[in-house]
Parts: sequence; structure tokens; C-alpha cells
Amino acid sequence: MAAAETLGTVDYIVLCIMLGISLGIGIFFAIREKDTKEGYLLGNRQMGVFSVAVSMFVTLASAISLLGVPVEIYTFGSMAMYQYVAMASVYIVGMYTCLPLMYPLGITSVYEAAYMAIALLSPALALQTVAGLPLWWSIVIVGLVGTIYTSIGGIKSVVWTDVFQSFIMLAGIVTSIVLGVVRSGGVLNVLRIATQERRLELDEINPDPRVRHTLWGLLIGAFFNWFVNLFTQSVGQRTFAIKSLKGAKMCYLLNTIFMVLYGLLLWATGLVLFGFFYTQGCDPYEDGDVTNRNQLMPYYVMQILSTFPGATGLYMSTLFSGALSTVSSGINALAANTVEDVLGPSLRRIRSERLVTIVAKVSVCFFGLLAIGLAYAAKSLQGPVTQMAMSAFGACGGPVMGMFLLGALVPWSNKIGAFSGGLISLILNVWMSISANIYGARPTTLPPAPMFACQEDVWNSTTTYSNASSMYEVTTVPTERSLATEPFNFSDVSYCWYGLAGTLTAMLLGCLISLITGRTDPMTLDPDLVFPFVRKMCKLRPPLTTDDSLVSTAEYKAMTVRNSRNINVKF
Repeated sequence: MAAAETLGTVDYIVLCIMLGISLGIGIFFAIREKDTKEGYLLGNRQMGVFSVAVSMFVTLASAISLLGVPVEIYTFGSMAMYQYVAMASVYIVGMYTCLPLMYPLGITSVYEAAYMAIALLSPALALQTVAGLPLWWSIVIVGLVGTIYTSIGGIKSVVWTDVFQSFIMLAGIVTSIVLGVVRSGGVLNVLRIATQERRLELDEINPDPRVRHTLWGLLIGAFFNWFVNLFTQSVGQRTFAIKSLKGAKMCYLLNTIFMVLYGLLLWATGLVLFGFFYTQGCDPYEDGDVTNRNQLMPYYVMQILSTFPGATGLYMSTLFSGALSTVSSGINALAANTVEDVLGPSLRRIRSERLVTIVAKVSVCFFGLLAIGLAYAAKSLQGPVTQMAMSAFGACGGPVMGMFLLGALVPWSNKIGAFSGGLISLILNVWMSISANIYGARPTTLPPAPMFACQEDVWNSTTTYSNASSMYEVTTVPTERSLATEPFNFSDVSYCWYGLAGTLTAMLLGCLISLITGRTDPMTLDPDLVFPFVRKMCKLRPPLTTDDSLVSTAEYKAMTVRNSRNINVKF
């Protein structure tokens, strides 16, 4: 196995150019655009469909999936690919449910920072691997660059930087796949190795929720974990920036296509990653060349691209682009939450648009620094970064989504039920997530790549290897405890189910507490606040203002007509 390479001068130049262009886009829009709240946060609601769709996709793709999904396939096989079927279907369902509801409304997200921390951690791990930079240096570099161009340029700089970074991400992924296939002996050899070493198995249908990846958990559980994204400020803010509801629906449809293609590219990357190290005859993690499996992708890239000046810098730019897009979108969204929801009543008394915009920019800086601090704290978390991210989505996002769905599906629920159900659900979900990280069963990994080309003194003692005539046969001695023989424990439940568990808990408790504390009269409810199909089922009408006096049937009908004419939003 070749010794690990490091970034060269040309690689650093390529990386700096990418960061410089990202900053330049922010400076361009800072000079071009006027300091208005509408322009800074929503692009004056005149953003193009394609650019927003790309920005939305890149925001949710991030460096987490670029590093984590190939390693997931390398370590556990292809079962995780079912989640991309679920994730793509989320946008189709969203086109007919939450989008017609959310487009004319504002939404508030309470868990963006946790996800941004993991997004920042991903490229930091990569830089630590290939450049030898301390982890905190890497986190600060990415975090500050994203914070600066977001704070000065607003949503337009975020969207157009995302578009630029999407091309870098695509170039980096395709380059790593093509060169990896060549170095692994061709497509057929990669598929042969993947089949032989069980990386292509897609038949786990065990209904036990403690099994990490099953067909049910990945299709049903991953759907709810990803559905949470449609209720976040990052996604909502982009759809609000598009001119029309029709354009917003087209944005969702494009993301369905993007998600399927992206999943296929990451799946191919994971198969090539394993095929390369299998052919080379040395597993870097088992050999001790990397200390964290999340560092396998950057180590692999250094092996195949180091002979091409600037190529490694291009791939590192891919990881940086993924992280920057996520961080910039997240802190911009949190700034919008701060200005509209937290400080909204106070800021509405201020007539200066410039002063309100300055408050938004200061908020961006604050949340950027917060994400940097949380990213450094997240370095002690174990497991694939994709699992960390989906755990955060499910554990924290599930209760939030449950609160939204409670209000959108159950007209008679009240705010006490929604808040109480969401809070209790959040506490239970976070407890389950933390206990799983500390006490939960560790999943059994597939056999690693062979070790015949590694130094014998660092071979893992739990792995046995045959003679040279059958050197590709590897047997891993299982060390994890068997779930089948143990009593059910919530700390063993797969992270795939966190979103569904949080959503159902928040909704059920919300309904129960609403019944106890007093149901809301559906006739007093603004029908714009529930899903369109719920309005039809419950025959909800616009609320009437009667000054607490009784009205006749004729007056009631007349007021209903007048109110219906005042509703300008079409669904």
C-alpha cells in the first residue's frame, strides 16, 4: 500500500480559489443589493426556480453524505440506498401537502445548529487526514468563510454560491469514481468484488426495530427523518423566495430527480471505494492509517488523485462546498428566525430597514460562531457522519414535525397540547438518542478489505487471513452482542425510527392534552392553517368577526362570502 500523501501547493491554490470565489459572490451581492430585510432574507421573492432548487438540494446534501454514504456502503453494505427512495418520495408528498400550506406562511426551525455542527465536522476530518491540520483549525476555516459571505450577501449570495459549489461537488464525485474504477480493474471487477463481499445485499426485511438497517426502517423511518426538512426554515425560506406556488412545486420536483441521481452517484462511490482497497490489499482503518472510518474517503482520494496536480485540491473543494452550502443556509435561516420570530415584535416598531438588516447580519455571525463551537464539541461522537446527521434530524426534528402536523391535521388541537406534546417528545427522543450512543448495541460490520499488502505487525487481532493462494478470503470474528437473545431496550432502537417516534409521540400527546385542556372550536380556525384536504373534509370556513354579537343566517352567509373573496392564496 502506498504511503499516505499530503496536499501539494497546487492543491492549496485550488482550494483557496474555491473559497475566494465563494467570498467574492458574497461581496458582489453585498455591493449590488440594497440593505432591506425582504431582499436580505428572501431575495425580494424574485429568485429563479432552478437556482433555488439547486441551492435547496446542495444545502441538504452537504459534506456529510459525501463522506458518510460511501463509508456506510464500505462498512455495512448497500441497504442504506433504500433511504434515497424514501427521501425522493418526500418531495412528491410535500408537493401536495406541506408546500400548499407552507408557501404563504412562515415557519420556525429549532434544530438547525445541531445539523450544521456535523456538516462542519465532516470536511474538518478530511483536512485533518490529508493535510495534517488540527481539527479546530479546519472547523474554523470552513465556519468563518461561510459566515462571512452569508452575513454580507444574504440569501442571494447563499443561493448563487450553492449553484457554483454544486458544479464543484459534481466534478469531484465523478472524478473520484472514474479514476477509482480504473485503479480497481474496471466496472465488472468492482461489481464482482462487491457481490462477493456482500456489499450489494439489499434483502434485510427483519421487522425488529433494533436492527440498524432494514427495508422497513429505511423506507418508512427514513421518510419521516427526511420529511422533517420540509418544515425547516432553510427549505421554507427558499420556497418563499420563489415568485409563485407553481414555481415552488417545480423546485420540489427537481429535488426529487436530484436526490435519485445523487444517491446513485454516492452508491457507485462506495462500491468503488471498497473495490479499490480490496484490490490494493490493505484496509486503511484496520491498518491504522486512519483512526476514524469517516476519514476513508479523503484517504482514498489522496491515493488515486495525488499524481494529478490540483486534483486532490478539487476533491477537498467538493467537501468544503458541501459544508459551506449547509452552514451558510443554516445560519441565514436562523437569522431569519431571529428577526421574524424572536425579535419580531420589537423590530416591527423600528422603521429603519437598514437597522433591521444589520440585526440580521449580526445574528448570522452569532449563529456561525455557535456552529463552529458545536462542531468542535461533536468530534467525540462515534459512527458514520450520515448516522449522526440522521439521528439529529430524527431526534430533534421529529417532535417539531409532530407539532406542525398536529396543527395541520387536527383542527381542534390547541397550543397547550402542541407545545406540551412537542416538548415531552423532544425530551424522550433526545434521551433515546443519547442512551443509544452510550449504551446501545454496536452494529456488526461486514468483513474489511484484505490485509495481505499491509505490515504484518499492525494486523487486527480479531481478523484472520488465509494463505496467499486465497488471500482475498477474510473472516471477521464478531464482537458485538446479539440483539436476538436480549430483552427489548429502547437504547437499542435504530436511529432510522427516531423521526417517526418523535412525530407520533408529539401528535398523540398533543391530541390527548388538547382534549384535557379544552378543544379548539374548528369553526373559529383560519382554514389557511391546515392542509387543503383537511379543509375540505372538515368543511372549514374563514373565521367571522362578529364583535361578540349574534348574527342572522343571512348576515352569516354574507360575511362568509366577503371573507372568501378576501382570501387571495390559491391552492
